[in-house]
Amino acid sequence: MGGDFGPRVTVSALLTFLSHHQQVTALVYGDERELAGHLSQCRDSAVRSRFQVRHTPSQVDDSDKPSSVLRNKRGSSMALAMQALSENEAEAFVSAGNTGAIMALGLFTLKALPGISRPAICTAIPTANGRSYVLDLGANLDCSAEQLCEFALLGSLMASELDGIASPTVRLLNVGEEANKGRSEIRQAALLLEAEPLINYSGYIEGDGIFKGDCDVVVCDGFVGNVALKTSEGLVKMVGNQFRQAVGNGWLARIALILLQRPLRQLRTELDPSLYNGAYVLGLDGVVVKSHGSASKEGFIRALEVAAEAAQHNLPKVLSPILKNKLNRNE
Repeated sequence: MGGDFGPRVTVSALLTFLSHHQQVTALVYGDERELAGHLSQCRDSAVRSRFQVRHTPSQVDDSDKPSSVLRNKRGSSMALAMQALSENEAEAFVSAGNTGAIMALGLFTLKALPGISRPAICTAIPTANGRSYVLDLGANLDCSAEQLCEFALLGSLMASELDGIASPTVRLLNVGEEANKGRSEIRQAALLLEAEPLINYSGYIEGDGIFKGDCDVVVCDGFVGNVALKTSEGLVKMVGNQFRQAVGNGWLARIALILLQRPLRQLRTELDPSLYNGAYVLGLDGVVVKSHGSASKEGFIRALEVAAEAAQHNLPKVLSPILKNKLNRNE
């Protein structure tokens, strides 16, 4: 029910996703009457047999405070979907709804993994060499040095598991690469990371280096990460619009477009923000994926694919014993 477009996008995306992933089934939480019209577009009986609607008249709004959701909306579509994950009825949770509510319900219902004080929002971004993971992207606006180290460990372990990287390189996002630059918590986090044998820490990285592909994991607080992400998405859209205006409608422009059609299509595919939609809420004892509220159908399909991949790898169960061993070693 969440996001800017609600079931019009989420349900349509789910039906397409299920038609391409025959091993997946889905629980759909929301207002049954509102969902019915969107679900009726499914003519494939095989797909229809693989989703189940669970009616929930209550839903979490974007304006709801997380504390209010915990007190007053335990029967909402978001809360009941999270409960299904905690009770092992589902292997992943996906929503385009209220980020704060997702975090609050996740911590209340699923709990955090061992040694993790706060979960972080993490997503993959395209780089010159493939992709990198960036976290936190908005869950924690102010972070201690210890929390930044937790994010670094979570990101490193995830990159190793999902991308098969033996020793992912991790860097802290900062205002400079010199050791004396940045806020005190960033400098303290650098010292802690240098002493952590589980992390291949490679120093600071500036904003212009994020997309170069010089590291596998970029760590920052949620305020900086969210601004960096939204800025990059806005830049991609602006460049696309500027290109279309610059080309114009003349015959010479049309010929140029025909000649460049293939490389332009490839570039658009590589930079399309919808293909990188779907952020992990790392640090919870369950697979939770947050979609952009403004995601298109293609974007929400990508969020579902991200969730399916994480569930296939059973990320929390892979991370939990490693984190427990680290805790025991430090005691």
